Amino acid sequence: MNFRNDKMCPSSTVRRLAVAAVALLLWAGSAAAQADAGAARDLVSRYLKAVYAQDYAEAYRYVSKRDREAKSEADYLRENPSFTGASGELARGLAERIEVGPLSFTNRGDSATVRFDLRLPDANSPELEKLFAGFDPDELNRLTPEQRRRILDAFAEMARAGSLPVVAGEESLELLKEDGRWTVFQNWSEAVRVFFHAEVKEGLPWAFEPVQGMVLAQPGETLHAAYRARNLSDRTVTAKARHVDTPKEAAAKYLDIIQCFCFLRQVLEPGQEKELPLVFRVDWDTPREHGEFHVTYQFYPRDKFPGGNGAAAAPAQVMAQARGTLEVRVKDHRDAIDDFRSVDLLLGKLRLAPHARLRSSDPGWLELAPQMESMDLTRYKDGKAAATVYRGALAPGGFAAVDLQLAEIRGILAKTGAPGPIKNAVKPIRLGFEVKPGATTVVVLDLELLDLSDHPGRGYELLIKGYELYEDGRLLRRIPPA
Repeated sequence: MNFRNDKMCPSSTVRRLAVAAVALLLWAGSAAAQADAGAARDLVSRYLKAVYAQDYAEAYRYVSKRDREAKSEADYLRENPSFTGASGELARGLAERIEVGPLSFTNRGDSATVRFDLRLPDANSPELEKLFAGFDPDELNRLTPEQRRRILDAFAEMARAGSLPVVAGEESLELLKEDGRWTVFQNWSEAVRVFFHAEVKEGLPWAFEPVQGMVLAQPGETLHAAYRARNLSDRTVTAKARHVDTPKEAAAKYLDIIQCFCFLRQVLEPGQEKELPLVFRVDWDTPREHGEFHVTYQFYPRDKFPGGNGAAAAPAQVMAQARGTLEVRVKDHRDAIDDFRSVDLLLGKLRLAPHARLRSSDPGWLELAPQMESMDLTRYKDGKAAATVYRGALAPGGFAAVDLQLAEIRGILAKTGAPGPIKNAVKPIRLGFEVKPGATTVVVLDLELLDLSDHPGRGYELLIKGYELYEDGRLLRRIPPA
């Protein structure tokens, strides 16, 4: 399993935290009731810290027996890969800074609903991303104990100085009391069932099967699964897979295959066996009547893949037909940009929200890597030129918001040649658009550098003024209108 694309905390963990954290419980009443509240408080404190740190073996200990009967620990850990070593140690250090506050506690005897608010370190912030080496587990696990200690010390100092970036939210959690103690109730027995099937076609000499035949998935939950393929022949074989989802229309709308081995050709040497990972999600808005999906992966020899007639042409043709192109550009709206000789933007991540209900701290955002590390905004201030920060093929689908994350802004003033501090006020924006098969969608983000020095303490700020949306060269929308 490749963890380089997994982040230690939000975005992959905030969703689980938001449905698995609980507040400080305040009960008025008898000493027995207060002791009961204390036990629940201790349970959920340990649980949320384990989930935030992606220590899922620890988190599973606090899940209800009813849930564990539906999903084994082995399945849970396969679906939710944990961090280990230095990455786990540093994640636990982050988790200790979580703050929770009470909203309400509704007790129904052996069950309870807790509504709560929480504040937690924002691991998507440029400050923490820089401090924690981009939350790359491979990089973190190469650190010496002394280097890890310095990171945690710097993190603690940020907290003491009140400069720790945080995100806040409100959610709820269900609890069950079993054998006299509170447990976390995920209700996995009522989750959506995603069945995985495997087929080999056109005489492909492979053994091919899912590692896990069925996965219980709560709506909004991003999970890992895998297949296993083995070459049974005495020759090297190249093959390509496609997936067929049923029910077809519902799966197209509510089942997202986020990462998939079917996007690339697979080559197996004689007797070689390979595990093929995939990541999927059932959409938050999946209706209750869609409680079951079937995903069938079909492997074909390279030269017999449907829709193609050549060794190299078939995958390219299928990819082009099945995917669209997204291009994201950045330009300046022209306000205070002439006050600067240069305004270098160090680009972080580019994120897209598949539906409008996602908050910036929630999981479920599609993360893309910008194709340029930095850009000088002063080169794109005439209202026409724009820097292309991303261009790539995407699976067709709709999106509701765009989040361009800047790691740093470095401004040099035109008059003095001295650094000019610029506050980063670039936030996620609501922007509905669709990536269509075979089409090119272009999003142009219009940044504006404002001089707010007449407001004490404000200085210069950079924000998003608006955007332009194009499809195959045709302007669809411009905000604000020209």
